[in-house]
Amino acid sequence: MSKRSRAAERLKTLWDALRAGDPAAVHAARKLTRRAQAELRVAEAGKKTERAWRDLRRAAAPLRDHDVAGGHLREALTELGVPDSTLAYFDQTWAERRAALLTQTAWPELPPTFNLHRGWKGRARRLIEKDGQKLRRDGEAVLASDNPEQWHTWRKRLKRYRYTLDLLGAVPPVVTGTLEALGRLQDAEVVLGVLHADPDLLRYERDRLIAREEAAREVARRQVRELFPVLAKQLSGQDGEQAGT
Repeated sequence: MSKRSRAAERLKTLWDALRAGDPAAVHAARKLTRRAQAELRVAEAGKKTERAWRDLRRAAAPLRDHDVAGGHLREALTELGVPDSTLAYFDQTWAERRAALLTQTAWPELPPTFNLHRGWKGRARRLIEKDGQKLRRDGEAVLASDNPEQWHTWRKRLKRYRYTLDLLGAVPPVVTGTLEALGRLQDAEVVLGVLHADPDLLRYERDRLIAREEAAREVARRQVRELFPVLAKQLSGQDGEQAGT
């Protein structure tokens, strides 16, 4: 029995707001592209459809990264007790940057709707097992490394695993908890990248902001390492919580 893609149906309702650059729509659409990635693996909808969703994810990424970095920077400035004038300057500067970024964004056409056809649940279960084994094996090397690209790549694959699990049932808390920590880690990397790329941005608070994000990055890595033994059991299908079993 076929099943219509939830990601494709939801995206239709967001499309106009997304193209207008609405931050909530950008965030929701970015998440939907990740869900669609999991659905497409079991839908066998074809390379053209897969490319359309990939192109949308790439188009939305710079705006979403900008919004995330801005949220963390403003939160940090507030925690550091900077003057209201500094916050006002940051708000104006960040809004101007976002407007320029939106102007440069080339939105693709609306990705096509697709269905998950007969046998998709079996394909999903096989992919969950295969992904879990590779994530567990590679995770040991990633957690021993400080290479941000390795962590980011592993996070993206764990996200895909998470959304594939979600197609079949509930997602175990250890998976969502690990992804939350990995998300904060990646946010810290984005913010640090912004601060290092533009020394004039918030130059009077720059050192304190960098220190804050470096500390957040280390806390996030520690959280992932602490969660990994339980996550490894989930990835191996040993904890009895595997969705769809």
